[in-house]
Amino acid sequence: MAKKTKHRPKAARGATSVSALRAERGVDAITPAFVRWVASNHELPAASAMLILEPVKAVAAAYFEASPASDVTSFEPVPFGLALADVLGEVDKENEQVAAYIYEAVHLYLEFLSEADAWTGSDVDFEAIDDLFHEDDDEDGIPDIVAPELTQEEETAGLAGTELARRLNALLQWIGKGKDVTSTGSLRLKDIEGAAAAIGVAAMGAVQSVKKQQDVLSGNDDGGTRAGEPVRTVKAMKDEPKLALFWAALQSAKLIEVGSTRVRLTALAERLLAGEDGFSLTALRNFTADFLKLSMRDEDAWDPWTLQASMAQTAVLVAATTDTPPELERIRTASEAAGSSGVDGLVGQLVLGYLDYLAELGLLTIGTHVQVPPAVVGSVAAAMEDILRFGDEPEYELELPQPEPVTAMRPAAKRKNSRPRANPTDPILQLKVSIQQASPPIWRRLLVRSDVTLGDMHSIIQNSFEWDDSHLHGFQVGGRGGLTYGPPDVESYGPQERDENAYTLGEILPAEGDSMVYTYDFGDDWEHLIKVEKVLPADPNATVVRCTGGRGRGPAEDSGGAWGWANVVEAVSNPSHPEHLDYRDWLGLSRGETFDPKAFDRAELNEHLSHLF
Repeated sequence: MAKKTKHRPKAARGATSVSALRAERGVDAITPAFVRWVASNHELPAASAMLILEPVKAVAAAYFEASPASDVTSFEPVPFGLALADVLGEVDKENEQVAAYIYEAVHLYLEFLSEADAWTGSDVDFEAIDDLFHEDDDEDGIPDIVAPELTQEEETAGLAGTELARRLNALLQWIGKGKDVTSTGSLRLKDIEGAAAAIGVAAMGAVQSVKKQQDVLSGNDDGGTRAGEPVRTVKAMKDEPKLALFWAALQSAKLIEVGSTRVRLTALAERLLAGEDGFSLTALRNFTADFLKLSMRDEDAWDPWTLQASMAQTAVLVAATTDTPPELERIRTASEAAGSSGVDGLVGQLVLGYLDYLAELGLLTIGTHVQVPPAVVGSVAAAMEDILRFGDEPEYELELPQPEPVTAMRPAAKRKNSRPRANPTDPILQLKVSIQQASPPIWRRLLVRSDVTLGDMHSIIQNSFEWDDSHLHGFQVGGRGGLTYGPPDVESYGPQERDENAYTLGEILPAEGDSMVYTYDFGDDWEHLIKVEKVLPADPNATVVRCTGGRGRGPAEDSGGAWGWANVVEAVSNPSHPEHLDYRDWLGLSRGETFDPKAFDRAELNEHLSHLF
């Protein structure tokens, strides 16, 4: 098996793109006029004209991901530039011909809009977009962000005065001499509450006791949360996005060092806390830039609304650094026009929520216009350096290549291994998933559609047994030496794994009595036997997964496998056990709180499972 690396949940990568559908319809409507214009002005056949429009559809779809618009004859410069960069970024860097073809095809389409009087936007917007295709060699096709002239003292004071800097300082002080981390470098559940409080978030790890949650809600706790503020319970640090963002920015800015078991402050962080001259500006500038970059382009984001919102947020932030910052009313109107439901409605909510959060942190001022404070503009420029750059592209001065050898590309082409839609002929599998060697027994009975992938099944099992997905995992069929399946983006050092997202349950376990083993955490070795109890008739209206029974609470992460967990259960349940108090504290149990290792809430699990797909 391999070292775990970041990867997006594959089950959702293949979601149908609403933006791609908009682009398809919009370009199809104008295709006849474009075909006639190309034939008249460039003597190209209709087939060539049709292929030229494929990259146009790709860019239009990427543009619509940042905007609720559906007009392919009018674009705004900044989101258009981002969309073109996004599409070009999907091309293999070594395939200059395809990149050149996309570049020239989009440019030709814009030429058509202008010469055929089909452009419906403003002349100013068209000139700005057209300039993207006529930049000097030393420019990257994206408007430069010009930072105001500030002295070091002014910039330092401006950055240090932000709420972001205050929360950064509180989080570094909380880390202090160091904290325990999991094998994936995340904070342990017991420490999530303190870290979250340092950055103004009310959250706690899932193992915290009910009494502890009541204390925080009533304001009787000294953990730093505000009285009466709702406290969110999470199963892992990554489930609290704001804390995960701060943590990633700390690492990116080299303010913390995360080891195999402990996280410690770096020398730079120590100097920042000490207020040493010459270090504050560099540290604050770097952290602010990294925080912004990570907040705009989350590497783990997979769902369409998050990706769309990311582009829109980036466009707004760039515009907010200029002499003509965007009007808040215009942003709100665009968000409201997207509707209150569906993907576009979610995009609008995410964008407005993002802007409000940046304003809360002092990185934006929101009045009639949305504007970046002068001291923060330099950090925004640094954050945008990678996000907005097209990259080291070739000079696109080639003649328009013949379209025959070029593969048409659409944004959806980068999404793969998607779980197919429900098929009336796909049966339902009744599975019993049992943790081997567990005492008392721990199992779940699940009704799962047979079209789900093994990657989907991984997510289902993680939720079913309250795991945090903090360790490696894999599936094995046929016992030792049999076929193995796992995530495709990890480096294998054992038997070659097959991509778990390319195989469905119905393919691997087609008949009653078939079984396979799912192993989680190759240190603790939690082996789950997955056995088909029944193959039930297909039901196109069935939910993807539903739990119909089970027993036993999910074991705690890093508890030492089946035997280690049995020792934890014994210690917690036996007041005379020498480690009784230690383990109760480790599980977050309050005085007098009972612990039932057999407890299982089917309704609660089904609620969690309902949000997976």
